[in-house]
Amino acid sequence: MQRNLLCAATIACVMLSAISCKKDDTATLPTASLSATSQTISESAGTASITVTLPSTQSTDVTIKATLGGTAILNGDYQLSTDTTLIIAAGSTSATLTFEIFDDEVVESDKTINVSFSSTNASLTNSTATITITDNDTDQSSSGLVSELTWDAGTLVDMDLYLANNVTISDDAVTDYTLLSGSTNNTGFESLLLSNDLDDADYYVLVYFAEGAREVTYTLTNRADGNTVYEDTYNFTADEEGGAYFYGPFTKSGTAYTIGKAANSVLWDVKLVEPHWHKGKIAK
Repeated sequence: MQRNLLCAATIACVMLSAISCKKDDTATLPTASLSATSQTISESAGTASITVTLPSTQSTDVTIKATLGGTAILNGDYQLSTDTTLIIAAGSTSATLTFEIFDDEVVESDKTINVSFSSTNASLTNSTATITITDNDTDQSSSGLVSELTWDAGTLVDMDLYLANNVTISDDAVTDYTLLSGSTNNTGFESLLLSNDLDDADYYVLVYFAEGAREVTYTLTNRADGNTVYEDTYNFTADEEGGAYFYGPFTKSGTAYTIGKAANSVLWDVKLVEPHWHKGKIAK
């Protein structure tokens, strides 16, 4: 009986020793911190960044994953200059997530980039950060008809806006036109002004899908004197790259603008069912 008790005590001791020696994975994880959890920048700032820092170097790489959200449009309001997976290399103490901020001329409300960080081999003292982008543009609609083009998030695309007159339409397709001006930024949203100083006439606004490899849903908004004259949300398919939709005619009479019927054109009511299509490169 005494021998059995001794054996039981020995086994219990061994088990307790094993439990006490069991590795605590969470206790050995390095602790990372963020350089800024809340920052506000102007649209004209050009760049923004968040740095993840370790208190000391590690013998192995530390991986930090960033997930993006917020009201700012990826590849519309900003693009990433670095990958969303940050690697703090062994022997280093930090890695930086960097954004390029697009400075367009579209009048918008302030936008946010919300970033959530996570890691399987590091703990985080704070895991979320917000970058607020303040708009720096002035409404020009008191000077004429302002056309603004925005689009959905996705891979980078190049969309342009043009102003044209002398538009010829045959079988509901545009066959000829004269370009007057354009907004042709390589990145960021587009804005174009049909000035009150131009002659009274009929004008068209062109939405041109210059470059991209995806379907793009866009919104065209036309405003004059602070009021929306026309707005439409439409889309290009990926195989429509290099094509344009013509919106109009916008009839200018002094400082007043209306969209409606012109001679030898199609009557478009307040809501356009489908803009006129033109397939062909628009020269910048």
